[in-house]
Amino acid sequence: MYNFLSKNGQLVAFLVGVVLVVIFLAIAVPGAGDYYFDQMEDAEIFGVNIFNFGIAAAIALTVICAAGMILFGLYHVASNPKGSIKGILGVVVIAALMFLFYTMAADKADHATIQGAIENYESSSEGRMISGGNLKWISSAIRMGLLMAGLAFVALIVMPLVSPIINRVK
Repeated sequence: MYNFLSKNGQLVAFLVGVVLVVIFLAIAVPGAGDYYFDQMEDAEIFGVNIFNFGIAAAIALTVICAAGMILFGLYHVASNPKGSIKGILGVVVIAALMFLFYTMAADKADHATIQGAIENYESSSEGRMISGGNLKWISSAIRMGLLMAGLAFVALIVMPLVSPIINRVK
C-alpha cells in the first residue's frame, strides 16, 4: 500500500478530488437555480441542503488526510527513529510555542471589535457561547498562524535572496 501511494498518491488524490467535485456540481448546480439567496431570510438559507454533499465530502477528506498523515508519520517514526529526531523536535517546538501563546492569551475580550464579534456570534448561534478558554485557544491559534506565515515568508522569499550572500562569505 505504501509503495503504491508513494508512486501514485498524487494521481489518486487528484482523481478523487475531480470525481467529488463533479458529483458535487451535479448535485448543487441544478438545485441552485431554485433558490434566490439574496432574497431569503437566514432561517431559510440554513434550511437549504444542496451543498451538504460538498461539505460532507470536504470534512471526510480532511479526516482521511489527517488520519493518513498521522498513520504514515507514525510508520516513518517507527521504521526510522534516528532519522525522525528532527521532525519530532519540530513538533515539540510547535507544541511548546502553542502552549506559550495559550498561557499568554487573555481570557476576556481586550478590544471593542473583538467583543462586538463575540456578541454577534453568540446572538446568532442559538445559545452557543465563547468561553474564556475558547477565546484563549482562538488567540493562540491566530498567533501561531501568524508566526507560521512569517516563517514561511522568510523560508520562501528571504532565504533564497540571502543564501547566495551567505555562500559567498564562506
